[in-house]
Amino acid sequence: MKREYIHEVFAKTPTFHTKRLFLRPMRMFDAFDMYEYARLPETTEYLLWSPHPDIEFTKNYLAFVIGKYKAGECYDWAIVLDGEEEKMIGTCGFARIDFSNNVGEIGYVVNPEFQNCGYATEAVREVMRFGFDTLELHRIEGRFIIGNEKSLAVMKKCGMHYEGTRIRADWNNTGICDCALYGMVTYVGVGNAAQTTDSVQLNGTAGWAADGAEAKGEKQGAQTERTPKNVISDETIEYVGILAKLELDDEEKERAKKDMGEMLDYIDKLNELDTEGVEPMSHVFPVNNVFREDVVTNGDNHEAMLANAPQQKEQSYKVPRTFA
Repeated sequence: MKREYIHEVFAKTPTFHTKRLFLRPMRMFDAFDMYEYARLPETTEYLLWSPHPDIEFTKNYLAFVIGKYKAGECYDWAIVLDGEEEKMIGTCGFARIDFSNNVGEIGYVVNPEFQNCGYATEAVREVMRFGFDTLELHRIEGRFIIGNEKSLAVMKKCGMHYEGTRIRADWNNTGICDCALYGMVTYVGVGNAAQTTDSVQLNGTAGWAADGAEAKGEKQGAQTERTPKNVISDETIEYVGILAKLELDDEEKERAKKDMGEMLDYIDKLNELDTEGVEPMSHVFPVNNVFREDVVTNGDNHEAMLANAPQQKEQSYKVPRTFA
């Protein structure tokens, strides 16, 4: 992907309409709407920037963003409620684009007053569609600080898969922190246009990525989420929780059941290995204990031991009385 092409696209930043939202470039008149949420500590609790100290700070930030728009170097949209008032409730876009590898990193923030309404998911889906279809990205990824359950839910709903945790890789208002990495990639099937590897409904109505056989991961290169063969019952996970003295909520129980099932699946996979002729071992290196024959060699040294006693009585040591 050429940098010049991206700059050309974003120099005339496209706008999008979804079912409830209007995604457009940010404008100076968005300052008060942005400051309304950007000043709140609960907004930035899991973000990598601090609350805006005053409205002037917000205006200066928007002026910076508008300058980036003109240069074709800003890949962010204002999330606006589609209606007469056009209230800006957040932003969504690409925090970073890797031009060499055709990778985009998604980023978003929504006013706490409008969270838990599905707006973030709706906006992220549209931006991801634009990234894959128009920008021809091969991969879109996102990261969030551990503990940000709302962002976790958005990425899952958009079909992104957990890929790992980066330890002490970011920092926010609380200091250095760990962040989870989620991603979605594309593949090119024979005689087909690029498809995402998921059957996620990016438009909220039909599977944009795949349907039928593709949705089941039967196309070469598909990476659908696999259901473990070993199914862990609710009773088992409750019992394990009691043994481990853990209190798990419903979501944590489901994750634990899936993880345990995958562990047992892996053990089953190991059991498929042909170990005929392979001697069992208890250590990866040849470790041999040194044993001696179970034979008495020191004999009875009763007399020699008594010879060291200060006092003797009836072939035994005589010691002072310790109680009356």
